[in-house]
Amino acid sequence: MTPRRLSGLLLLAAALPAVAQNAYRWVDEKGRVQYSDQPPPQSVKKFEERKLQANRANAQQQSYATRKAAADFPVTLYVGKDCGQACDSARTLLNKRGIPFSEALLQTEAEVAAFKSRFSKDPVAPSLLVGKTLESGFAEASWNALLNEAGYPATKQP
Repeated sequence: MTPRRLSGLLLLAAALPAVAQNAYRWVDEKGRVQYSDQPPPQSVKKFEERKLQANRANAQQQSYATRKAAADFPVTLYVGKDCGQACDSARTLLNKRGIPFSEALLQTEAEVAAFKSRFSKDPVAPSLLVGKTLESGFAEASWNALLNEAGYPATKQP
């Protein structure tokens, strides 16, 4: 492994503690490989984009039931840029129950198109994906029922 590649991997590893951000890799005009958490300059037409996951260091602090449910039925919260109170309420519900989740912002046309393609419906923010089941629009009772069915504890566990 070349020192340049190793240093790039180390940079990516250092970025892992950041919460769900993107990392970019491209080759500049001098032939050097570049890594960044910012998109490459517009002159760069070919680049790789990777979505980094949140640091899982606190996973051992979660209860067994939460870790098991998260492994079997991962949770993704889909939000829009102007989602407001509904998205805040959705985050509050998930945090209150101590549920680990990733958040996906549906901002660009490509992100909305990917959502439509995956779920065969227009996005409604917020939407909750638990395992393979999608609930559109925030409805506390139905979201709680879906999370209960997946085995998530009703309250945050020590």
